[in-house]
Amino acid sequence: TLKNEYVDKYEYIYPELLFSKNLFSSASLGTLNLDTNLKMRTYDTNKTSKFLINSFEWNSLDKIFNSGVQSSLLANIKNINYETKNIEAYKKDPTSEIFGAIGFLSKIDFSKKIKNISEHFLTPKLLIRYAPGSMRKETNYSKLDPSKAFQLDRLNNNNNFETGLTATVGFDYEIQKKDKNIEISMSQIFNETENKNMPSSMSLDEKVSDLVGVANYKVNDKFSLNYNFAIDQNYNDFNYNEFGSTLDFDSFKVDFNYLQEGKHIGDKEYFTTKLNFNKSKSSLISLETKRNLITNSSEFYNLSYEYINDCLRAGLVYRREFYTDSELEPENSLMFKITLTPFGSINSPTFSK
Repeated sequence: TLKNEYVDKYEYIYPELLFSKNLFSSASLGTLNLDTNLKMRTYDTNKTSKFLINSFEWNSLDKIFNSGVQSSLLANIKNINYETKNIEAYKKDPTSEIFGAIGFLSKIDFSKKIKNISEHFLTPKLLIRYAPGSMRKETNYSKLDPSKAFQLDRLNNNNNFETGLTATVGFDYEIQKKDKNIEISMSQIFNETENKNMPSSMSLDEKVSDLVGVANYKVNDKFSLNYNFAIDQNYNDFNYNEFGSTLDFDSFKVDFNYLQEGKHIGDKEYFTTKLNFNKSKSSLISLETKRNLITNSSEFYNLSYEYINDCLRAGLVYRREFYTDSELEPENSLMFKITLTPFGSINSPTFSK
């Protein structure tokens, strides 16, 4: 922040390299993919970190048994190479670490057609995951969801990797009915032992995680609803609730969202509204607001205009940010953003008043 006399206010983030490649795809051996990430940064005056991470992900082809059960083997090997300076969490000397996990994923598909009215699809799933070794204490905030629960790398953190023996159970359920569609996914993770190095926000530091779920209801082409939740392992208390709705009238779109966090996940409660107006295919006007329901106050609103074509997206964003601290006045800022679709995006410095 530039609002005080903090000396270590500057941070230098160097260009980041991301490289992905399919190493092979075989009818007998499955697929093997490589993801490489190079990151460097300097912050707090004299703290420097350099990371080169290579992640190998292997998926075998599904084996379908006569019973209808589909099973596959999964594996993930992550090689973390780093060199840091003045950072207590890491070794001083150049270091190379290897983490790995193997998994067994099994599922079975059920379907039922009710006359010509609707079709129902149910897919129970089971994932057994094992990762040897030890991990660092994870301090980053992360939230568990049904999709992430069935991944080998649930942290998705280049500097860390979850270890231990776990079992994930869950299901996907879908109802298709003419122009309507309902999708529900739920999952829960059981750990062999408590892993206090995992973040409590994911509830994976306990033997039994929260029961997490996602539900989407497409009422018609114009209106849809979604709901994300996390139920405590006692199955009585909701630790996370997120309701959303979308109204889409082609050139005019409205999104409403309500979020509530509790216990180990957080202590937030707010309501957001976003309005999009497409004046034409090449222009977009947006207004977004957020209201904190705990303090009963507005946090910010954004007003933006964007010009869009096949390879370029450029726009201006005006932001007014409010503060609960009586000593700080509301801040107005203006930012220019340009995205070259094949390459990436560039943001200008924020001009504040």
